[in-house]
Amino acid sequence: MGTVAHHVLVEGRFLESAAGAAAAGGTAGAVLEAQEANRFRVCIIRAGRSLNGNYYPDDALREGAALFEGARVIVKADGEHLASRGRDPRAVLGRLSGVTFVAGHEPDTGALEATWDVLDPSDPMIVRLREALSRGMADLFGLSIDAGGTFRTVSGVRRVGRFTRVNSVDLIVEPGAGGRVLDVLEADPAPSDPVQDKPMRQYLIDLLRRRRPMFFSGRDEDAITDAELREALDNAFAKGGRDNDQGAAGQGAAAPAGLSQADLTEALRLVEARQAAREQVGRSTLPEAARTRVLDLLEARGNYEPEAVTAAIAAEQAYLAPFSAAGRVQGLGAVSRIETGETRAEKTHAMLEAFFDPDHKDHRHARSIKACYVAITGDERVTGRLRDCDQALLREALDSTSFDAVLGDSITRRMVADYRTPSIYDVWRQLTGAPVPVSDFRTQERTRWGGYGDLPAVAEGGAYAPVTSPSDEVAEYAVSKRGGTESITLEMIKNDDVGVVQRIPTRLARAAKRTLAKFVLDFLRLNPAIYDTKALFHVDHGNLGTAALSAAALAAGRLAMLKQTEAGSLDRLGIGPRNLWVPSDLEETAADLFRRNTNNDKTFVQSLSPNIIPVWYWTDANDWCLSADPADIPTVELGFLDGNEEPELLVQDSPTSGSMFSNDKLTWKIRHIYGGNVLDFRGLYKSVVA
Repeated sequence: MGTVAHHVLVEGRFLESAAGAAAAGGTAGAVLEAQEANRFRVCIIRAGRSLNGNYYPDDALREGAALFEGARVIVKADGEHLASRGRDPRAVLGRLSGVTFVAGHEPDTGALEATWDVLDPSDPMIVRLREALSRGMADLFGLSIDAGGTFRTVSGVRRVGRFTRVNSVDLIVEPGAGGRVLDVLEADPAPSDPVQDKPMRQYLIDLLRRRRPMFFSGRDEDAITDAELREALDNAFAKGGRDNDQGAAGQGAAAPAGLSQADLTEALRLVEARQAAREQVGRSTLPEAARTRVLDLLEARGNYEPEAVTAAIAAEQAYLAPFSAAGRVQGLGAVSRIETGETRAEKTHAMLEAFFDPDHKDHRHARSIKACYVAITGDERVTGRLRDCDQALLREALDSTSFDAVLGDSITRRMVADYRTPSIYDVWRQLTGAPVPVSDFRTQERTRWGGYGDLPAVAEGGAYAPVTSPSDEVAEYAVSKRGGTESITLEMIKNDDVGVVQRIPTRLARAAKRTLAKFVLDFLRLNPAIYDTKALFHVDHGNLGTAALSAAALAAGRLAMLKQTEAGSLDRLGIGPRNLWVPSDLEETAADLFRRNTNNDKTFVQSLSPNIIPVWYWTDANDWCLSADPADIPTVELGFLDGNEEPELLVQDSPTSGSMFSNDKLTWKIRHIYGGNVLDFRGLYKSVVA
């Protein structure tokens, strides 16, 4: 199999339970008072090959850590876990936080660890778990993931590429990938201290929200920096200040009820100390995951004094020291590199991410595709020849993959981000509703049953007559592939064509979105034959008009939709339009239909107020359409292969093309797989104007 980007991998589900197999070993740490503990330190999953035959590399765990943040912990029987059943809300035990990747002594021996916050410390299952830990029986229970991700099969082993979603982390009996409870953590501080009842930052945010609620208008609470919080609190409680948000004069430096001025001063000092601590940890040489661990520890202790921060950093460095020999050793012969912090491969990914993302914090430092290429390959003259590359540098930067795969990953992530950004091309969702997953390329059949007529009266002691079974209508479609190839040539890198290269993911995303939108909206524009062999808009369907757009024509179209009858029963559906589809030429006309001029009361048509949706590519300046809410009546169904709505970017598989070192270019293939068809004409109306 050729070199592939992660996005080429097959999507699968990973349910790690191995009935009859022992969980990963290890003894629990020292246990604190059980009745006070409401948190556990846990190992979610270990890298390497699981007892279920899945292989989890360190990179998959490291990159997937964020997806496990906030995951539910659910107690399940092993069989329920493997069948992905048992989602009883009463079985939810809590959730995970502070998920971090902990490196192992050798490659692919790391693990994801987290804090498990218990929902109810008195839950019988939690009581049993604490008892098991206190008696050294940590191996009686285990943790197992219920997650989705990409993989490829190599010699019968499913090698995981990346996680795409996490459904839950389940407490079971026999885990397959080393998930277990490590230790009981100390309980949170007693509620006698109002400042320590909750994390300091959240306490101050709540305090500021009560004092200056307008400060949060239009702001993302998580994006507020400590410096901004400090300044806002200073302004809110400054002597002689004015609470403009409340419209009342400030009353000096008085603290709010329940908080003394001394308490407030101490709280503000802690905000400054917290900010200084984060900066001090950020300046350290610790890896990113270790910095997170130190910050979490300081947050839990509530101590941000400089000496405490220095001690925490030193302790973490001492903890990592034994692993330095297991760090990544690169180079040839006597030249080697031992890295315990961020690897060159990770720095390479970050550099390319910054190059393609204009909002990245390092974007201004990564504006040259030529500089990126030279930094990764060492080919300073940009010849494209392997002998001109620094082999040690190349091996470090690419980390056992290839330059085209690494660059393709960065382009893919930018392309997917742009694809998910709302635009005019997303209007097709107003016609289809939520897409459906399709498992293969075979023809899909969608059967729509009609309704029953009115139920007849039954006399006393009389027999019940059989009702007339409704008729059905079957629509068919199959998904198909759409895509093409794109290349970056040696000349583009040599000439440092930054604008051209940076626009590739944006243009690919736009092309994919535009193609998909046209596919869906062409059902309205082209009026194809549907399941009954007649055109979608047909006189026999009662959904075809000829009048130009006007108040009277719109009312007539609405009435025609209301008069549509249910298949089988012939009872009127009574479902009116929600959307008015027009070419750009009719957008102003449509808007004017629902605007009051001098009349005090709305006319009937003005009271309807449907969504006016101009379709950018419709060239007929007169035709217009109406559609019902797809939640009321399904009209068009759209299906994506395996539910993958985003386009994929694949590395060119041919060994004679698509390589900077064989053909002077890097080639990728974009692929988007979907299909759809009309399910019911009754929710649609079109006026074809001569």
